[in-house]
Amino acid sequence: MTQPPADVRAVTEYRIPAPTLLPGDLVNTAPGSEDDWQQVLSVHTAETPGDDPDAAALIAEIGDRYVVVRLTDVAPVDSPVYFSDGAALAYGADGEEDGPVTEVLSEADAVRTFLYTRFELVNVRSRPMV
Repeated sequence: MTQPPADVRAVTEYRIPAPTLLPGDLVNTAPGSEDDWQQVLSVHTAETPGDDPDAAALIAEIGDRYVVVRLTDVAPVDSPVYFSDGAALAYGADGEEDGPVTEVLSEADAVRTFLYTRFELVNVRSRPMV
C-alpha cells in the first residue's frame, strides 16, 4: 500500500536546551496544560548578552546560570467573532456584553520575558518546510 505524501506544513514538537533557542523559534510556555505558543524575539546568555539593555543588565546580575528569553505575548481570542454594521465584535464571556474585537487583542508590541535555567529543556515546534 502506498503512503500518502507528507504534508510539508506538518510540524513536530520537541525539547531543546534553553541556550540553543533562536529568534523565530516557537516555544510552548505552558506544556502539559493549555498550550501557549509564543515566538522567540531574542535570547540572552552570559556569553551573548545582546542589545536589549534590560536583558543584558539582568544577565550581568545573574551570571551564567540562567537564560533570558524575550517572547511575544499574543493572547488567544477565545470568543467567537461576528460582524455587525461593519464592526468586528467578540461574544462576551460569562455574561459580559459583546465588545469590539480590538479590546480583546494583545498589544502589537507586547513582550514576555522568561528565565530558563541553562539546563532546562524547552518545548519548541519544528519549522514547517513550506
